[in-house]
Amino acid sequence: MQSTNIEPGSAAGTSPSWLIAGHESANPEKVALRFTGTITASILSDSDNDFEAVMRDIDAVALLINAKTGVSKSMIDFWQYLSERQFPRLVIVNGLELSESDFDDMVLIANRVLEQVSTPYLVLHDEVGEPSGLISLSDLTVHDYSHSEMKSYPADEELKSLVADFKVEFDEQFEEFGATGLSEGLFVPALPLGTSRNFGVKEIQGYLNSVTKH
Repeated sequence: MQSTNIEPGSAAGTSPSWLIAGHESANPEKVALRFTGTITASILSDSDNDFEAVMRDIDAVALLINAKTGVSKSMIDFWQYLSERQFPRLVIVNGLELSESDFDDMVLIANRVLEQVSTPYLVLHDEVGEPSGLISLSDLTVHDYSHSEMKSYPADEELKSLVADFKVEFDEQFEEFGATGLSEGLFVPALPLGTSRNFGVKEIQGYLNSVTKH
């Protein structure tokens, strides 16, 4: 299990230390560089399960799943370790471009092999089926990343109708656990991250920043 400190971050006691961990195909070190804060990256290997060592001085974890390679045994074992100890944790899904599996597929897999996750954002696709943006299920705002600058605007009525059931589910989960649910290890969001398009960086950073250090 290889760990790399990416960013020194703020003074001790002011912000949580995040670990971004996943299979080497998901490039945890490269992904970690896209975010700010106190962040360490780790590659999970099936031959190494010294989770206590990798979690030393870590407050919260983002499990990185590549949509093309899925979830390995070491990732499942690591997640069980985190869940049992109720660490603040979330799932990041990358590798969505040119993938046979989309974000919804990976959420279903996470629900089956990890635990029930929540989806604050769903992925929107362009005319050729590639990811181009997100819709926020909290306020039904579209985050359009199809151009060089992200544009946000209210979803139209057709899109609202398409995501209505997902919004109800998300609202119920968020209401149950509240704004502090992530910090308490009770609310577990799954969030998409683009590669060729920059969707997800701002949205994920908001969740990283929302965790309070106990």
